[in-house]
Amino acid sequence: MMKIDEIIDDIVFISFREPESLKDIGLTLKSGNFLVKGFDQFGLWLSHPGLFFVNETDDDGKPIPPKKQERRQIEANFLVRWENIITIMHFPGREGYDFPNEFEKDFGFDIGARK
Repeated sequence: MMKIDEIIDDIVFISFREPESLKDIGLTLKSGNFLVKGFDQFGLWLSHPGLFFVNETDDDGKPIPPKKQERRQIEANFLVRWENIITIMHFPGREGYDFPNEFEKDFGFDIGARK
């Protein structure tokens, strides 16, 4: 049986019930592959796939010409509420999608291994 905490730090496919609710953060997809960062009682926290910051003015507040404006990608996470999720599909064992669970690592000592 699959548990929701097993998809944290994995890439999953998600389809949205109301994709228009994500347009304010620059997403217009009805579905897509997303990196899961966590979950809570409200929904899934996902890594934004492409949020950019464009500096349009200089330090004095003067406009910067479009050709000289710098575009920087910003790391951001966003919440998709449970009621906005139709389907979640996980890809166990698929390279680049399923990453090791940090809670299943072996730590400590093996006392029986002494020779």
